[in-house]
Parts: sequence; structure tokens; C-alpha cells
Amino acid sequence: MSSTGQIISTMAAEPGAVRTEARLRLPAQARDLLSAPVHDLAVRDHILLQFCPLRPGMRLLEAGPGSGYTAFRLARVMRRIELVDAAPESVEALRQQFAWLPNIQVTAANLADSSWPTALRGCCDVAFALDVFEYVFAPAAGLRNLAGSLERQGMLFLTFPNVPPPVGDGVNYYRTRAELETQLRGAGFVRWEIFAVRLRPWASAVFQLMHELPLRLYRRSRRAGAERPQTYEGTWAFRHRRQAAPLKLVLHSVWGLQELLMRAGGPLYYAYPVGSGSNDCLYGHQLVVRAWV
Repeated sequence: MSSTGQIISTMAAEPGAVRTEARLRLPAQARDLLSAPVHDLAVRDHILLQFCPLRPGMRLLEAGPGSGYTAFRLARVMRRIELVDAAPESVEALRQQFAWLPNIQVTAANLADSSWPTALRGCCDVAFALDVFEYVFAPAAGLRNLAGSLERQGMLFLTFPNVPPPVGDGVNYYRTRAELETQLRGAGFVRWEIFAVRLRPWASAVFQLMHELPLRLYRRSRRAGAERPQTYEGTWAFRHRRQAAPLKLVLHSVWGLQELLMRAGGPLYYAYPVGSGSNDCLYGHQLVVRAWV
């Protein structure tokens, strides 16, 4: 336990759900309303915090950090966080944003590139990517790079929507568990767990009503037919980050209220097994992969 990070225990409640272990909890701080990077409602962070065995003092690597909000929250309890992004404009924005935090470093690198920076080899205890892996054009190379960044017995944590086009917008998806396991084995991982997660009914209802519905109405009125951006640099949050900065207090207060309401029903997500039995198709699930070298 630390002064700001608490280890809590969560248990699976739904029938057939995957049992979880002790997890890190990061209490919100009032100063975050103004000091945090401009960000959207950080629902995906709860997948990381609920199902990844993070501990204070760890060295982390995040691939595709987006606004950097996840790293911002974790930095107060972690020894070091390495942020990796392929887009030069995102790298520059992150470096400027976190210049005042000595335990956050930003590296320009492409997850799918064979020339992975030497400085990232064996640099972390846990490497993770949240809703990023579906956009990696060469997933086998990406897994090898992430495996190479881990210390011995280090862990990879991935979560991504495994939804092929035209419903999904990713370029990487897996029909069966065997396809994913073959790439994990080829990357050098020695054991892994693959399951799926879903918002619990209460959290889902709040999220759909207070976040998704207003956004759908806004997009319909302003940009009918616009495709969902595949990179963070293409999102509204990045392109309008300077204009949105004066509205931080309002935006982050709204997200904080929504998150508080979603958590009123308990942990946001529950986990369940996929890819086994008579139906081994993985399509249509928010997958979670935990793998160890």
C-alpha cells in the first residue's frame, strides 16, 4: 500500500466470469481537474486497473498513450513510465506536457517496426496498450517488440475491441484463440491468459445515457457520416486540445461525475472466458491478453 495507491481485492460476480486478483486503485485528486491533460472519459483505464496486477514502484511502458492521462494518473505511484508513440506531433505534445514529471519519458517508435529502439529493451516490468493493438498493421512484430521491452518474468497487458470491418475500424483482429496464441508464442511469451470484459449493467447504462448518447447527437449534427479516427492525432481531443484547455475544469468535472455515477454500482467491468468450447470465435469481444516472458 502507498499513500496514493491502494491495493484492493475484486472478485468476479457474474456466472462464468473470470476471477480477478488484487488491483491498484488510484483515488482522484481535486487538483487533477486542472493539472491533468485534456481527456475524454477514461473508461478503458478501469480495465487496466481492475485486471492488471500493478504495484506501486513498478516500471511501465505504455504504447499509444493518447492524451497521456493514464500515465499522468499512474506517475504519482510508479517508479518510471515510458510512453511510446509513432506520431511525431503526439510525441512532441507529450514531451512538452510532461516536461515537469521526471519519471515520465517519451520515445518516438512504431510498435510494428522491426527497428525497435535499443533503449526500450528490458526497460519495464509491465508493458500495456489500451485500445491500440487493433490498429497495429504488423501485430506479430508488435508483440515481439513488447516482449523485448519486458524484464524477465515481466507482463504484457493488452485490451482491444476484436471486431472486424465493417462494424469495427481496426486492421488487426483474430477469429480464433489459436491465431492469437501462435503470435504470442512466436513473440517469446511462455504463458498467457485470454479473456473478455464487458461493462456491468449499471455502468453501461450510465455510460450510454450520459456519454455515448450526447456524443452521437453531437456528431450527427456536426459531422454526419464522419469515420472514426484510427489515430489519436485525428481525434477531436487532440486537434482542439489548445481551445479546450480553458474548459478543463468543466470537462474534467463532467467526466468525474460520470465516473462517480458509473462506480456507484461497484467495479465497472466483469470478465468472462472466450474462445473455448463449441463456439471458439473471438469476434465481437473486448479482449484482454495477459502474457508473461
